[in-house]
Amino acid sequence: QLASMETKFKLNIDGVSPETKDMVEASVTVVPNFPRPGLNFKDLSHTLASPVAFRTIINGLVDKYQSRGITAVVGIECRGYCFAAPVALKLKVPFVPFRKPGKLPCKSVGVDFSLGSGGKSACFGKDRLEMREDGLQPGSKVLIIDDMLGTGATLVGACELVEKVGCEVVECACVVELKGLEGRERVKKPVFVLIEEEA
Repeated sequence: QLASMETKFKLNIDGVSPETKDMVEASVTVVPNFPRPGLNFKDLSHTLASPVAFRTIINGLVDKYQSRGITAVVGIECRGYCFAAPVALKLKVPFVPFRKPGKLPCKSVGVDFSLGSGGKSACFGKDRLEMREDGLQPGSKVLIIDDMLGTGATLVGACELVEKVGCEVVECACVVELKGLEGRERVKKPVFVLIEEEA
């Protein structure tokens, strides 16, 4: 049994009709005890399948960041691409995909990062993010977008890669958050979650 009816969400977008707000919030499917017991995974499959919900999320992100001086949008492989690419297009700035290791045929730059540690982490070990060597121009003001904030480890790695090439992280934006993993505390940059789980 999915837990969607038991979980209440808050859409952090202004100027949205109550009907649209309800539709977007209801599009998030909660899968209990995944990826491990005690965690509730937020599945965005229905959100992406709804043109109204998907458009509302993209427009909400664009409205939030269009006056922030963003000069590049980074998306994290792979679901982050779904949201980052259309936001970059509407902001009229480059979209820069951050990839998992070994996916790029060209010269690349990357960072290694720890996936997590401690009893609240859903996964352990190390991972790596890479981008084209010329993916970001030094001095760029970067918005990093991913679908979900979990342990925050991947966002930390993404921030490190942005700063490694001489750019500035303006903010990290995620559509939903996996509660209980202390991701916000781990990411030392401003984090915005579009659809928040209400207490």
